[in-house]
Amino acid sequence: MNKSELRKKYIEIRKGIIDKEKKSLEILRKITSLEEYKKSKVIALYYSLSSEVDTINLINYSLENKKIVLLPKVLGEDMVFYEIKSLDGLKKSSFGVMEAENGIEYNKELIDLVIVPGVCFDKNLNRIGFGKGYYDKYLEGYNGLTIGICFEEQMSEEDIEVDKNDVQLKYIITEKNIYS
Repeated sequence: MNKSELRKKYIEIRKGIIDKEKKSLEILRKITSLEEYKKSKVIALYYSLSSEVDTINLINYSLENKKIVLLPKVLGEDMVFYEIKSLDGLKKSSFGVMEAENGIEYNKELIDLVIVPGVCFDKNLNRIGFGKGYYDKYLEGYNGLTIGICFEEQMSEEDIEVDKNDVQLKYIITEKNIYS
């Protein structure tokens, strides 16, 4: 299947996943137990949509543990990350995603860890997002740690076709596995 077909298939699969809260907590436990997470001071996250792995607990946990937490904001064709101090003051974007309205924009060289969303992932650490390429563009040349998070049902048995703009992740974490 091509990317468009896989995207469509896995958006439907993701909608039907049950026990998302329980599975999300297990993914949170796996992330926070990683030494790389513990050592990270600046973490870029995203505010999850209802069908995605819930990142709200991870955002709050990271803030409580004195991490600098960043959330993305789309500005035209680009994505930037702003520091947040809490979940208050976020605004819904034109994509329907909660994002930081404004703040301190962080240079990607200062970010230790980026948690990356996706619709579908494979065991080769590739992902398919919503097709706009914001994360691939942002992560180009980034040398820090990247972790894709998803439910096990979002792991494709077939390899995802990649092109020169696609950025491979360092880890993919599901409620059942850590792929690296």
